[in-house]
Amino acid sequence: MKRRLFFSHTISLLIALFVLLGVNSLVLHVINQYQRGYSAPKEGGELPRVQALLHEWEGEAWENLDAQLAALGYRLCVAEGGRIVYASVELIQTQLYRQMSAIIEWPAEGSIIFQNEGVLMVGRQGGAYTVIAMQLSGLPEVMGRQRLWSETALLSSLASGIAVIIVVVLASTIFTRSQVRRLLRPVDVLIQAAKRVEGGNLSSPIDYDGTDEFTAVCIAFDHMQQHLLQEREKNAGYERARTDLVAGISHDLRTPLTSVKGYLKGLRDGVANTPEKQSQYLEIAYRKACDMERLLQQLFYFSKLESGNLPLSLSPTDLGEFVRRFVSETREELAPMGGEINLRGTPAAHPVQLDGEQMYRVLTNLKENALRYARAGPLVLTLTVWRQRDKECLRFADNGPGVLPEQLPRLFERFWRADQARSSSGGKGSGLGLYVVKHIVEAHGGTITARNDHGLVFDIELPCEEG
Repeated sequence: MKRRLFFSHTISLLIALFVLLGVNSLVLHVINQYQRGYSAPKEGGELPRVQALLHEWEGEAWENLDAQLAALGYRLCVAEGGRIVYASVELIQTQLYRQMSAIIEWPAEGSIIFQNEGVLMVGRQGGAYTVIAMQLSGLPEVMGRQRLWSETALLSSLASGIAVIIVVVLASTIFTRSQVRRLLRPVDVLIQAAKRVEGGNLSSPIDYDGTDEFTAVCIAFDHMQQHLLQEREKNAGYERARTDLVAGISHDLRTPLTSVKGYLKGLRDGVANTPEKQSQYLEIAYRKACDMERLLQQLFYFSKLESGNLPLSLSPTDLGEFVRRFVSETREELAPMGGEINLRGTPAAHPVQLDGEQMYRVLTNLKENALRYARAGPLVLTLTVWRQRDKECLRFADNGPGVLPEQLPRLFERFWRADQARSSSGGKGSGLGLYVVKHIVEAHGGTITARNDHGLVFDIELPCEEG
């Protein structure tokens, strides 16, 4: 567009200059041709009688001489010492005489014929007087009076130049309006698109097929619309998920809460009438209360993530030693249910920057996810730690059937739960555990991915503390 504007304005300027030069040249040519009709002295005719009259005249009765010259088509101008003492000629003829008087050499006898600006003059010098007979002026009338040819040419050039300028300005105005309309077209398109976006319409693309700089702007605007539409759909999905979560959590809380109430009512009403039954009722009520606490803790933790109130306190840690402690604690937890957990990896140091509490939550969430969904009997967890170039790697794998391939990309979405997850886990899943895991790992500057490999496998990469 910049190139097009530059060329268009340059071309319009050159055209205006050429038109101005052409019109002025044409005007000067016409004036020159017109002037040629008055260039040659028109000898013959009354000219000899005028010469004879001037030669024979004596005295100062200028009015009589003027009357006789007028009958021959001439006017009289008399000067004494360069000062005009009598003149019946027009003002412009006086100017012509003054121009010629400085360069004329008067003969001692007889008269001379000369011409200026197409006006024929006959003159002689007798005594103190210079007597000039001037033919009626054939000069053109311009702006109400006769003017010299040079003045006529100047005024004609000026008038034609002004006319050309007016025409050029009008043409430039029309051209500029056309250019402005072309320039404002994409702007108007963008304004209309912005109004559509303001009205909530994010699905209509911008209808602009230009190839200028605005094309990139319109494309960027379309991309923005698509992004906003995707975000709106994503937020709508999140809102639906939140609604589903509230309904699911309500359902998940109702079941253990009903159990707690039922067993407590049994204790109150004396249904548990033996110490063994009372202990059993209390144990079940306690476990159900722990389930409710776990669900509420997930919601509380998610709320802290969403509000950004979950700062990390990083400190130098050996990843291998950290995982080894987790494996030792988890082994005791899995033993009563027949499960086992194994640690593999190199004995070398694996230095990283960790927030111990948050990374422990990552491993705990992965363990609880396996306990709920792996559906393996007995459950076997395998953790592997190794170094790969500048990354410390941790693999968390179970021996379950894994998940459907199309579900892998959605495992880390917040509030997402596969339908089979709820039925297989007794309704304990909140859809937040793996979302929290991904958030914490990425906050450490790492990455986490999921895949199927004889079970569900999570691969975590963390930056190595060493260079």
